[in-house]
Amino acid sequence: MKPKKINSATKTWEMMKCSREALGVTCMQKIFSIGHSQINRYCSSPQHEDHQRNPLDRLHLLFSELEKEGEKELVIAALNHLCSSAGYRIQEQVDFIPDKLTVEEECLDDYPEKVKLDGLIAANAAPELVRRQGEHTCREIMETVTSYEEHCKRKRKTNITLA
Repeated sequence: MKPKKINSATKTWEMMKCSREALGVTCMQKIFSIGHSQINRYCSSPQHEDHQRNPLDRLHLLFSELEKEGEKELVIAALNHLCSSAGYRIQEQVDFIPDKLTVEEECLDDYPEKVKLDGLIAANAAPELVRRQGEHTCREIMETVTSYEEHCKRKRKTNITLA
């Protein structure tokens, strides 16, 4: 395994250019089944008139369109597939926001997700589906934890005020 390198590419065309530098044009041609000139177009700045939308831009567009059509789970599955080559999985960026009024209600909200998880395991479902449901279950549990933390903060403030 090669040592970890720091990469400063932020634009997709820069990422493609760095990929070309790391792998070489011949390898890129084999991967994408396209010619040398097309690889160069993918790696050029949009300011060049020869520039073309590269596969990373196209995937972003695909995922955006799927999200608009309500296919978020499909996007997550595809992203996790892509991330797996580097040993990663995606994770939501948002904070866990409880969707119930009380901690007790949040606790009750955890059970259906856990039951679905157990059902998938009992049915010998694909590991990817079990993992995805496990992530849903964890999200629900984290909503409960957040609700409980907020409850404790309110309780502490009340005790301080009364003292």
